[in-house]
Amino acid sequence: MRKKIPKQAKFSPQKYIREKGRSYSIFQCLIADGFEDMGLTVALIVRQQPSDKFMITNLLLDRHCLGIKNVFCNCNLDKTQLDELIQQMEEVGQVAEVDAIYFHNLIYATIDFAEDNGFHPPKDFSLAERILDPDLIDDGIDKIEVGVNGKPMFINGPYDNVDHILSSLDKNVGKGNYETTINFF
Repeated sequence: MRKKIPKQAKFSPQKYIREKGRSYSIFQCLIADGFEDMGLTVALIVRQQPSDKFMITNLLLDRHCLGIKNVFCNCNLDKTQLDELIQQMEEVGQVAEVDAIYFHNLIYATIDFAEDNGFHPPKDFSLAERILDPDLIDDGIDKIEVGVNGKPMFINGPYDNVDHILSSLDKNVGKGNYETTINFF
């Protein structure tokens, strides 16, 4: 009679990130260079895993209105895969390395502003928070410029629900208290 060999559980990146995300040191924090002048920016935090592997959270930030528009998390990237990801970011524009405190201040200032406007991060952000570290936020968060002259400025993208967003802005900040630029895709 043959012995049954137990099945190995399939590896789950999400479970691994939830369990280990903050236990590894921050390797790098990158932001699209020139982000101060742009409402949309890409931000990437990288944590060093054992065995020269990397865990990442890649965020698309809308500092002018919606906050976190998109988030992607992954783990077990090797150096080549990480370099390819950074190279993809640089195809849009240069990236700048920033310190972890500034990085977290930027992320959470963006989220706070968006929540004041009635917008919340996508549900995937709960996984990203396992890689981010809100304990790194300091008084510098108050120096992060969000909005345009302190007001929301909504510029729609091709996947935005314009009617829903404008309704939320009307409800949360009031008509006339925000700017819009509507593009037709």
